[in-house]
Amino acid sequence: MQNDEAILRALAAIGLPGAVFSPPIGGVVSPIHRAVENTCLFATAPGRPPVFLKHRHDDMADFIALDRVAEASRKAGELGIAPRLLHADPARGVLVFEALGEEWAWGRADVLRRPAVLENLLAAKRRFQEAAPLTEDRSVFGLVAAYRRLAEAPGVILPAPVRTVAAAVERIGAAIAAAGVDCVACHADGASSNVMVGPQDAVRLVDFEWARQADPAHDLGTVLAELLPFDGEALLAIEIATGKPDGQILARARLYGAADDLMWALWGFVSAARSPRKHVEFFKYAEWRLLRARTVIEGPRFETWLKQV
Repeated sequence: MQNDEAILRALAAIGLPGAVFSPPIGGVVSPIHRAVENTCLFATAPGRPPVFLKHRHDDMADFIALDRVAEASRKAGELGIAPRLLHADPARGVLVFEALGEEWAWGRADVLRRPAVLENLLAAKRRFQEAAPLTEDRSVFGLVAAYRRLAEAPGVILPAPVRTVAAAVERIGAAIAAAGVDCVACHADGASSNVMVGPQDAVRLVDFEWARQADPAHDLGTVLAELLPFDGEALLAIEIATGKPDGQILARARLYGAADDLMWALWGFVSAARSPRKHVEFFKYAEWRLLRARTVIEGPRFETWLKQV
């Protein structure tokens, strides 16, 4: 890593030439999704606060546009809900952030379900929704369509249920479009490890690779799919987020969660076929996200939810 020209240029740009690097954080998608899209590490120099660096992997270039990630990251940092972006070099795939202290830890599902932490998480998501509009405005349905095209490449293995789930997600997209959508800036990523939890249950959002203009119900749906599989507890979260336990929002959020799961399943199947990083269990992760989508698509409330959106 000491010879990575892109990272060395980024450190020089913020006045940290000769900084010492930590070992890269190991990328893993099973059982958690962390440090997979980027090489992630800390850099320190005498007398200066440490910084956190992300260098996008080449095999993620079709999924991640760094200029748009930088835009979302910068806005979130300015709002105080994410580490501040210190430097961006989209052409070389590098972002540099302020580093949170050792008292901050990666989010885990059991921690994020704590009432105080969950409330702070939902508040941070709502705060980001107040940001000025983002450039990236593809819906989850647009991303599913784009990733399905990538999946047509030779060597990509798609399990048979993908076709059925994709057809159902098209129905979800049509139903939501017919009902109408008001889009705002959304984190649009429910992965537990993309939340940092600190003292007094404080929360910071990280990893804005998939941030975009979206229906706020989609942002909520990713959280529910990750943390709250039972509708009773999901309605409590909806009440925290919106002020009332709204069944229509639950329906829309659950359907968005299924569409988001399909999107990530396709990402995993494509990555399993073409990424040179064979130690990363992309296929296993894709199967898990596909299974989670199927629990909604094949569940007893799917048709009812379609009518409620």
